[in-house]
Amino acid sequence: MKQRTIYVLFSVLAISILITGCQKDAEEEDPKCDPFSVDLGEDKVLNEGEIITLDATVINASYMWSTGETTASISVDTTGMYWVAVTTCYGTVSDTINVNIRYKTIKLATDFGDISIWLYHQTPLHRENFLNLVTDQFYDGLIFHRVVENFVIQGGDPEGTGYGGPSYTIPAEIISGINHLYGAVGAARLGDDVNPEKASNGSQFYIVSDQNGEPGLNGEYTVFGQVFNGLDVVYSISLVAVDGNKRPLEDVLMNSVSIEYFTASELESLYGFLVPQ
Repeated sequence: MKQRTIYVLFSVLAISILITGCQKDAEEEDPKCDPFSVDLGEDKVLNEGEIITLDATVINASYMWSTGETTASISVDTTGMYWVAVTTCYGTVSDTINVNIRYKTIKLATDFGDISIWLYHQTPLHRENFLNLVTDQFYDGLIFHRVVENFVIQGGDPEGTGYGGPSYTIPAEIISGINHLYGAVGAARLGDDVNPEKASNGSQFYIVSDQNGEPGLNGEYTVFGQVFNGLDVVYSISLVAVDGNKRPLEDVLMNSVSIEYFTASELESLYGFLVPQ
């Protein structure tokens, strides 16, 4: 009877040790790795200047974005295809999203028709200044005060005399390769004798109306834009009757100047214009 009792106690103790050992091993195992998914959402189209956040947050994960960033989310303000690879103990899952930007362009409305202008990103000071003036409706109702056939049409002077402006100048941004083609938009300025740095008038601009361009102006004035639609309007304005000072006998008004948005694909398909790289 005594031996049987000892055997039972030994059996219970052995089972207890075995159970305790199993529980310890279970506690030491890695946490369960659950399946997961990553969804960056539908493709996006943003107006230039807007920023969106692409978020791929997953618990206990590491991240690798196409941009090289390793955070759970990134901020995006540029056209491109973005992907992220998210890794947990379960494995790696990825997703891709396309982001398109609608670029800011200028629509200049006249009685002769509309002129659409691309502003070069390579001349940021002139571009930002022009956009600010347009936003403030500075140009609305101003005239083209100087028109020279087969040369340029010039406007943007609030006095309409050729001597006015917003009381400041802009440092020259003369970029090699951005030249005075037909429809080029350049910044007017005072002559080298009083302005050797070639700084631009704060608001006056001209549009080349010579279908052969004006290469003689290259390197002398900042070109900050290009007409991508409405060259026929520019040409029509260049033919108006003028007085001895090259001022039109009848005012040619900028009825309104506003900002319009286009994606690169829209500019190409609608106007055959390729966004400069």
